Amino acid sequence: MQGTSEHFDVVIVGAGLSGIAAAAALKASHPGRSFVMLDMRERLGGTWDLFRYPGVRSDSDMFTLGYGFKPWTEEKSIASGASILAYLEETVGDLDLAPHLRLRREVVAAEWSSAASAWRLDIDGPDGPESVTCAFLYMAAGYYDYEKGHQPDFPGIEQFRGMVVHPQHWPEDLDCASRRVAVIGSGATAITLVPALAGVASHVTMVQRSPSYVAIDSDVDDEALRLRDELGEAEAFVEVRLRNLREQQARYHLARTDPEGFKKPLFDAIEEIVGRECREAHFTPAYEPWDQRLCLVPNGDLFHAIRDGGASVVTGRIDTFTETGLRMESGEEVEADVVVTATGLRLATLGKVRLTVDGERVDIGQTFTYKGIAFSGVPNLIVAFGYLNSSWTLRIELVNAFWTSLLRRMDELGAARVVPTPRPEDDGMARRPWIADVSSGYLLRHMDSFPAQGDRAPWLNPQVHEETKELLTADPEDGVLQFSGVRP
Repeated sequence: MQGTSEHFDVVIVGAGLSGIAAAAALKASHPGRSFVMLDMRERLGGTWDLFRYPGVRSDSDMFTLGYGFKPWTEEKSIASGASILAYLEETVGDLDLAPHLRLRREVVAAEWSSAASAWRLDIDGPDGPESVTCAFLYMAAGYYDYEKGHQPDFPGIEQFRGMVVHPQHWPEDLDCASRRVAVIGSGATAITLVPALAGVASHVTMVQRSPSYVAIDSDVDDEALRLRDELGEAEAFVEVRLRNLREQQARYHLARTDPEGFKKPLFDAIEEIVGRECREAHFTPAYEPWDQRLCLVPNGDLFHAIRDGGASVVTGRIDTFTETGLRMESGEEVEADVVVTATGLRLATLGKVRLTVDGERVDIGQTFTYKGIAFSGVPNLIVAFGYLNSSWTLRIELVNAFWTSLLRRMDELGAARVVPTPRPEDDGMARRPWIADVSSGYLLRHMDSFPAQGDRAPWLNPQVHEETKELLTADPEDGVLQFSGVRP
């Protein structure tokens, strides 16, 4: 612990949606604690600063993706990336968090010392190496690799004479006007890009190996606008947020218990725009709803682009890139001047920070998750992870309520350390995936690098709001969290 110049009660790694929420919760509940937010990027915002491809937007409504303490007041509830970034910047200004924010600081390693009851963080800063220590570490660095997206090894890609672009690194000077564009993928990014580019490019072809479930909905919540007029912004926000939460969980429950009943209105809405033949050929997945994330199509824009001729869909496996585009295994040729590989994310645990406890490197994949927010055997650390089947922020706010109550309990006990520790009855506990019952490739490819769930509480990471709420509102003194040491 030598050579450090600063010590903080809390260090928050990440200044995106989760990191700002953590800072807001800490400042409100523990105003006397010193803290700093560190982020590797040149601007705050995380995801909403990183992704700058055409049409980038939320895939969840902003009444639930936005913060409970800061009502979303714009007309559109499905918001553009730029408006979400502006919302985050405004939040930082409103709460006077800017003095706690340090950008262009990449945390590369975190070393816990039980003797000092502190973390030491090694940082790549703008002027060289830096280090700080802290009593508690809050990881809000997201769950995917900011440096590189997932890109399969496509045969023949080297012979393509056009341009290949991954949405995670969209060139600012890329002009698709009057060009033929092929977008490879069927997830939220592809479904956003295709209609955005269709109004600019000469033609856009969505090339998908297999279809995803998509839901058409309006990007403006008329009932929310009416309630704002009747109740005012703050009260309307609370009411709409609760309504949307109930509806999200009800839809998820329906999808898992009555998949055919869930599918019908989705399919009917698609057929109303493009007809049954197109829907059956290109928008009828082979898996069940919510085995993978449901994608949102605001105002049916994707299907209007297909109906109007600006876009088309090709479903099947790619055989090879050619000089002028793609050849499918069926023999169909897809002509393109630009190919966008919207092929998914690479996941990264803890923002790729090397974690050490008392000199021993921690292999996160060998740990158990504690309530989806911490790791067995790792002291004084919280990790922010939201929902995949509902708005991210709904879970983050439960995480922060638990975390701040945990800090209060540590104060009451005068404890310097808290560590999730398996009980004797947890010996031999079955190991289950970090996220259960999913088939999304981007998750399955990296599941071994995340902690395991157990088969009993509190070693669980549920994706159902009521189960999560029950888990995260329980008493922190549960026999698993071991409090020790004396806080200075």
